[in-house]
Amino acid sequence: MNEHDIRKQIHQILDSHDAALAAIRAANDGMRAANDAMRRTFDAHDAAIVSAIEANRAALALLNRMNDEGIERNDHR
Repeated sequence: MNEHDIRKQIHQILDSHDAALAAIRAANDGMRAANDAMRRTFDAHDAAIVSAIEANRAALALLNRMNDEGIERNDHR
């Protein structure tokens, strides 16, 4: 093995490391995008739960008012 062969193999190894680093960075970008999407999904899920609870509270308030005040019947047909 001569000096040229050694340099050539070292460059091949370094090129492989560059390719591995590029793949790791691409994977990190994918993970970052997935994490951002998951965060947006959690935010949307939270908003849906809050809306459902608010709707239930409004329905309960209406039922309580109906029980407290009764229902006035207007037959305007």
